[in-house]
Amino acid sequence: MDYQYIRYETRGPVAILTYDRQERRNAWSPELYREAEHAIERANADDAVGAIVLTHEGAIFCAGTDFKGEPEIDPETGRKLNIAQICMMQDKSWIHLLERSKPVVAAIHGTAMGLGITQLLPVDIRIGGESSIWSFPFIALGYMPELGCTALLPRLVGYGRALDLVLTSQKLTAQEAKEIGLITRVVPDGQVLDEALAVAEQLAAAPRLQMQLTRKLFRENALQADVNAYLQNETDAFIEMLRAAKKAREASAAAKV
Repeated sequence: MDYQYIRYETRGPVAILTYDRQERRNAWSPELYREAEHAIERANADDAVGAIVLTHEGAIFCAGTDFKGEPEIDPETGRKLNIAQICMMQDKSWIHLLERSKPVVAAIHGTAMGLGITQLLPVDIRIGGESSIWSFPFIALGYMPELGCTALLPRLVGYGRALDLVLTSQKLTAQEAKEIGLITRVVPDGQVLDEALAVAEQLAAAPRLQMQLTRKLFRENALQADVNAYLQNETDAFIEMLRAAKKAREASAAAKV
């Protein structure tokens, strides 16, 4: 795929996906979404890549939905699909994509609002520049939160705070976002990408199966109330890890024969 609205590059073991559609403030259209989706799948298929950084050009990471964007035509049904329908498609959503992806680190030095902020909620680590703004303008604009916001935001910041943020259409500074757990690090604007790359390189250097299983365990167990269930999940993951290690040892021994 030839990219028109994003840039894709690799630096060592890290793939960098940069939104660059500044004439529309990097708002998500079906075209930009498909390019981002393709870039993440490309990084996942590249054995040399161990982690992904998601970042942007311009003062705005993503202004949410591009309401002027042309819908995508479903080749099977002929239906017109807008960006919300595409990115929230059952079993093929943005959330599903990131869950099966290699670790993703967001490097945000500008404003993330609406769909531009909900798309970051399933990202593994969010790093904000000192002047970054995090905005939940759904209700004020006559819309509602989407892309899993009503499930994922409470997990990050707590139920009461999440409800407050969305119902009052709040804007948060980077420091405020860090204090409530929406983002995990705040650095000078000019250092956001460097910080994200350093974190991504650390993630890429970790054993990949252990990284994948650990991320999966946190997703499954974070809200699991049944003690036996979350202990079983961890036991199953350890068994998978040990079996993989045994298989690798046997393969190595066979290769030496």
